[in-house]
Amino acid sequence: IDSSIRNDAQLEDYSAMLYHYAEQYFKIVSSALDKHMPNHMYLGARFPDWGKPKEIVQAAAKHVDVMSYNVYKEEIHPQSWAFLEEIDMPSIIGEFHFGARDNGLFHPGLIQAATQQDRAEMYKDYMYSVIDNPYFVGAHWFQYMDSPISGRAYDGENYNVGFVNVTDTPYAPMVDAAREINGNMYSRRFK
Repeated sequence: IDSSIRNDAQLEDYSAMLYHYAEQYFKIVSSALDKHMPNHMYLGARFPDWGKPKEIVQAAAKHVDVMSYNVYKEEIHPQSWAFLEEIDMPSIIGEFHFGARDNGLFHPGLIQAATQQDRAEMYKDYMYSVIDNPYFVGAHWFQYMDSPISGRAYDGENYNVGFVNVTDTPYAPMVDAAREINGNMYSRRFK
């Protein structure tokens, strides 16, 4: 079967099919959650920043309580997230992190910082970009503890992405940055 797109009618059909497929998916999950877990919020599917087709996002917005995204970037760029105004839903970042190599681990993670202090500054910049966007209601750092130097058992990941190292010693710059963010996020958000 030749599935190449040759005209606007095909694009419209594919777009409609994608929307209806996604709409059924989110509707079924929402109904199941309402039945089996009433009074719980449905946070959607944590769309990756590179994979959020407008049809699927629009379908999800009809059924979820909060839109969720994994955004491994330096910050939330307002022009890339302008579509949030159209769907008018609270949104949350499900995963993001920064790592560096100055602590002895071999890999800095998906977004690299120069040092632990640079990680903390990048964390603050990211969080302020989330706080400054009226549609975001929060962001979740991935993850609490660094990966072991020998790598995680199931995939070998050995990232410096924790707020603490594998001996549960906090990275002071990250703790200080989190303290600063949490101490002024409401005054910044609500002026």
